[in-house]
Amino acid sequence: MTQKKIEQRAFMVGLAMNLLMGSLEIVVYYITQIQALFVDSYFTIITLVSGIAAITISKYSARTSERFPNGHFMFEPMYAAFKSMMTLILLTASTIQVSQKAYQYFVYHKGDALNLTPIIPYEIIMVILCLTISLFYSRQNRKIGRASTMLSAESKSTRIDSIMCGGIGLAAFLVLLIPKNSILGFLLYTGDFFVTVILVLFSITTPVKVLKNAFIEICGGRLIDENIQNEFEACLRKHFGKEVILTGCHIYKTGMYFSVKVMIDIVDDEIGTGLLRDKKVRILEELKACYEFVHLEFVYA
Repeated sequence: MTQKKIEQRAFMVGLAMNLLMGSLEIVVYYITQIQALFVDSYFTIITLVSGIAAITISKYSARTSERFPNGHFMFEPMYAAFKSMMTLILLTASTIQVSQKAYQYFVYHKGDALNLTPIIPYEIIMVILCLTISLFYSRQNRKIGRASTMLSAESKSTRIDSIMCGGIGLAAFLVLLIPKNSILGFLLYTGDFFVTVILVLFSITTPVKVLKNAFIEICGGRLIDENIQNEFEACLRKHFGKEVILTGCHIYKTGMYFSVKVMIDIVDDEIGTGLLRDKKVRILEELKACYEFVHLEFVYA
């Protein structure tokens, strides 16, 4: 099975799971009106909609044309960047909304007690589902050498969803133990504010990192990944032998497409372009066993 097929199959499975999770989350949100669940439910809806886009991009990005001979892989980091920005907007909007509710309660003493009864069993189920799909995405990405920018974004996004579900469930359990007239009774009305703010602060670094990496790919920056760098250099040195010295290796990644610029120095003057061409073919054969889309360029030092 090709890397693209593995990626597309993973998105199809994730799409079905997110459809189920999104439906459950919206129903429970409208029953309880807990703002932390708004973050939770619409986080999954974003994942669901973006999953459809991811499948489309995955099928289209590898297609070549006269204008784009190397494919349309730029759409993959663009997708990751767009999804990360949507996540950041959602987290910010939710924080503002719960802050307004908390302000109304603390300043004007207005507010309704939270309906927490349905939350705990629901969140237990959601944590299990979210962790399952996050681990599934991560495992599928490992199968293809972590080459998929989109699978990485989806795995991290779904992991945030599981953290939020777990946090909401734990908070609901603790709040249910608080007597209404106790010193902590205000949490029965404002608990979603504290839970949402804590979860946002805990989770916000993940979409920021995904956004940063996506822009590095879009702008043509070098890939800084020691594992991939070492893997590529080991392959190059093995095939170069003693006749060719590897003086540098710059890897540029755009989605699942790797462009490798290899700086070399020829020790043996008898090494001609024909032999270098043969070495290049063998190197590409080995690399493409793990990375389906690789372009290799030799540069004389």
